[in-house]
Amino acid sequence: MKKTKFLLFLLILIPAIGFAHPHMFITSQVNFVWDAGKLTGAYVTWKFDRFFSADIIQGYDTNKDGVFNKTETDDVYNNAFIYTSNYYYFIFIRQGATRSSPKSVSQFSVWQKDGILFYRFYVDLSAYPAEKLYFAVYDYSFFCDFRYDTQKPVSFTCDTTVQPQYSIAENKNYPVYYDPFDTISDNKIYDKWKPGLQIYYPYEIELRYNYAAASSK
Repeated sequence: MKKTKFLLFLLILIPAIGFAHPHMFITSQVNFVWDAGKLTGAYVTWKFDRFFSADIIQGYDTNKDGVFNKTETDDVYNNAFIYTSNYYYFIFIRQGATRSSPKSVSQFSVWQKDGILFYRFYVDLSAYPAEKLYFAVYDYSFFCDFRYDTQKPVSFTCDTTVQPQYSIAENKNYPVYYDPFDTISDNKIYDKWKPGLQIYYPYEIELRYNYAAASSK
């Protein structure tokens, strides 16, 4: 078993007394993609803190050339990234009061620059109706501290007819409730508060665009 697998389980199983203090710091960027005016998906890029970066680079860049080849990339995916699926890939999508997460992601890649690790993957959004959409990257348990990039948190790949716009704001109308004492196999998010639950207010990307662009193609 890879060293990183032990590290991830160790950190995730840290006693709940430390739940309010993040143990991993990740910066996110999101690139929304349209095809013929229809929103098709988003590429999510994560930039990791130097400590986690060093662990992955040391453990998986086996030939020490500074580049993750296909075999090394597959190793990172199967022994490190795949565990994010237990936490909904830390991706949450909302339209109205309905919040959901991707069942899978694709096009995973990994690279490093000056000792800092990056993940990139694709989230399919093609099934969502053409209306205002909220896209968020967060860990409601506070194990990981996700922050949006301060310089370029959001970018767009589309033609000029789409006219996309975005804003990022803390959402206190649709909070997330969770049990900090849940086991690693029980990561349920609750719809309503009850004694013992913690409350998290996610920062969401509000995505607005010309919803009629697709129908005009």
